[in-house]
Amino acid sequence: MKKLCFAIPTWNRAKKLERCVREMARQIIELGRQDEIGIFVSDNRSDDDTPQVLAKLKRQYSFLDYCRLDKHTDARYNFESVCRNAPGEFLWIFGDDDTLLKDGLRLVWHVLNTKEAVIIHAGNGWLKPHSYKIYEGTVLEFANKMGFNQFIGWITAIVIKKEIIRQMMELREWDKYTEASFSHALGILHVATHEPAVVIDFPICEPMEPQTKEDIKRWEQENIGWRYFITVEGLQILFQLGILKEKLNPLFFKYLNYYLWDRFITNMIATELVGKPFPSKGWDLILAMADMIDDIEMAKNIRNCVITSYQLCNTRNILLNQITAINTILKGVIDEANIPIFEPGWAGGQK
Repeated sequence: MKKLCFAIPTWNRAKKLERCVREMARQIIELGRQDEIGIFVSDNRSDDDTPQVLAKLKRQYSFLDYCRLDKHTDARYNFESVCRNAPGEFLWIFGDDDTLLKDGLRLVWHVLNTKEAVIIHAGNGWLKPHSYKIYEGTVLEFANKMGFNQFIGWITAIVIKKEIIRQMMELREWDKYTEASFSHALGILHVATHEPAVVIDFPICEPMEPQTKEDIKRWEQENIGWRYFITVEGLQILFQLGILKEKLNPLFFKYLNYYLWDRFITNMIATELVGKPFPSKGWDLILAMADMIDDIEMAKNIRNCVITSYQLCNTRNILLNQITAINTILKGVIDEANIPIFEPGWAGGQK
């Protein structure tokens, strides 16, 4: 078994996949570690040029292997496929539309062979500034400092011991966790909360391009927006099981430039305004986050904002229903007034 294996779940991104793999292969060869570092791709039954691209890459790189699913399925099962089949003590789960930056593999390989950790966070090149330092701690410590989303949410930034993945996919709660957008993050927190971790705060990998229309379409198909909310239910399970014993630092819920609850409140309001509201349970899940943090004043502000926003949305719906009813009545008056009464023609008398 190899020490490290890039594990890439893919679907219908042949050109990006080829670019992704070629840069990995270039850095593996540059390090001279073809016997210790591999690449494994699981194809979710793509109907573009992915099979031909993989066959071509396989002829060029002996350390590349791949499989193709029998039928196209949910992203969850392609993730599980690549994790089970990738032959490595550690797996670097890599998005097919992301790319490895210069010297990124060299940095990770150095840490992998000099530090004791079950999780290594490989810095996202887009999240600047970087400190250009390497930090050691536990999974929970980093989640509380960086935000669980920034630490283990973006899957391309995660180098993880395969045994941890095996354990989390065997959890009784795994099916529930996979309902959420950050299922892997919940699984990691479940089995490795207090395990050693390393953060390499260098630009190591990044998306190939900003969010595209294709990305948005895929996320809509997979209902990613609502599944973000379901992540909170997974965190509630972790508290119920006693895996998370103490309340969390508010920074645990850091989401890029915002707190996750602010993002959720915005989403609840926005979906109301466009007439496609998220389930009302979303308000309860935001309140649940307030119950999870150790800042009493901040928790109070969250609750006040949620209650106010909910009441305003509810009032808006009542008013819209009243306006709809009034419009219906007025339309009826117009229709009634426009019913013809007289026969056509001049009514001034006989010729």
